[in-house]
Amino acid sequence: MVTDVKVGFIPLVDCAALVVAAERGFAAEQGLRLVLSREPSWAAIRDKVAFGVLDAAHMLAGMPLAMTLGLGGDVHQPMIAPMMLGQGGNAVTVSGDLFAAMSAADPAAMAGPRFGSNRALAAVVAARKAAGLPRLRFATVFPFSTHNYELRHWLAAAGIDPDEDVAITVTPPPRMVEHLSRGLIDGFCVGEPWNQVAVNEGLGHIVVTKADIWPTAPEKVLGLRRDWAEAHADTVAALIRAVADAARWADDPAHRLELAVLLAEPRFVGVDVAALDAALTGRPRLAPEAPPVDLPDYHVFHRAAATYPWLSQAEWLLTQMMRWGQMPSAGGESLATVAAAVFRPDLYAAALASTTHPVPAALRKTEGEHAQPYALATLEGGNLMLPADLLAI
Repeated sequence: MVTDVKVGFIPLVDCAALVVAAERGFAAEQGLRLVLSREPSWAAIRDKVAFGVLDAAHMLAGMPLAMTLGLGGDVHQPMIAPMMLGQGGNAVTVSGDLFAAMSAADPAAMAGPRFGSNRALAAVVAARKAAGLPRLRFATVFPFSTHNYELRHWLAAAGIDPDEDVAITVTPPPRMVEHLSRGLIDGFCVGEPWNQVAVNEGLGHIVVTKADIWPTAPEKVLGLRRDWAEAHADTVAALIRAVADAARWADDPAHRLELAVLLAEPRFVGVDVAALDAALTGRPRLAPEAPPVDLPDYHVFHRAAATYPWLSQAEWLLTQMMRWGQMPSAGGESLATVAAAVFRPDLYAAALASTTHPVPAALRKTEGEHAQPYALATLEGGNLMLPADLLAI
C-alpha cells in the first residue's frame, strides 16, 4: 500500500532532497508517494501546514519554533522538525548602485575578506544619514529565518543598527530579483538560485555569503504538525528515511548536473540550468561578467550531519528571536525545553537505525567556535568529521 504525503516547498535549491525523494524513487522505496506543491511564499507554507492543507513542508529552521510559540501573528500550532534539509546557499546581494557606493566608500573593505564588506556598507549608511537621505532597504525572506538573523548579524558587526539605520522588509524568494530591478529594495539576503539569477541578469553583486558568516548555520527543516506526526509515526519515519537517502544522492558531485536539470523544471525551481549548476557545484559568480569563485561547500545536503536536527541549533535560533525582540521569553519554558519539543533528533535516530546513515551520538554541539574540522562520535560507534564552523564577528 502506498501512502500519499502532501509536501509543500519554495522554489529554492535546498528543496532538492524533497524533489529527489519524489522524482528518483526514494519515497517509493519507503512506500510513499510525495505529492509536491510549489508554494509562493513562506507565509503560505506556514498557513497551509498549520491548517492541514499540507502534511509536511520544506520550512525555514525558525518557523516550527515560532509556530509552536505562537510568534509573529495568529498561527499558534505545535510543530516538530525531525530532520534538516541541508546547509548553505544563502548570500547577501546588493544593487549595482549600492555596490559602486560601497566600493568608493571603502575599497580596502571591499577587497576582502567578504565578511568585512559590512564596513563599506557602514560608511555608506553613515554618509546617507549625514546627507539626510532615506534609509537603505534590505529584504529577507521571513522574520523567523536564518537569512534575517545572518543579515542582522553581519550588519550589527559593523555597527549598523538593523532596526534604526536601515529598513528590513520581507519579500518571497522568487520576487527578490524583480524587487531589486524595480528599485524597491537596495539589497537582499536569500537562498540560491536567486542570488545567481540577479548576478546573471546584471542586476546584483554578491557581497557576502552564508559561508562567510557562519558556514554550518541551520537552514531548512522538514516541518510537520506535531499532532499529525504523532498520528502517523510510521509515515514520518519512512519520510525521514526517504529524504535522507535523497539528500545523500543529491550530495554526490556526480549527480549535481542532473539535479540542476531536474530543479530547472518549471514545476520545481524553474530557472536557467546555469544558475542552478553554479550554485550546486560551488562555482558561483559574485558579480556580472566576473569569473566564478570556488565555494566547495556552498550547498551541503547530507555529509557532515547536514540532515541532523541539532538541539543546539534550535536553541541558537531561539536566542536570536530574543536578541531581535521577536519574543521576550520562551513563555515560561526554558529555551532547551522548547528546542527539544520541536527539533527531534530522537525521531531521526529511530528512523535511521540499522541504515547506512551515520547518526551523531550527541544531541548538541558547540556552535560557531571550531576553527578546524573536528570529530564527533556516532551512535554506530564510529566518528563523524564535522567542518570548521566559526561564526564571524
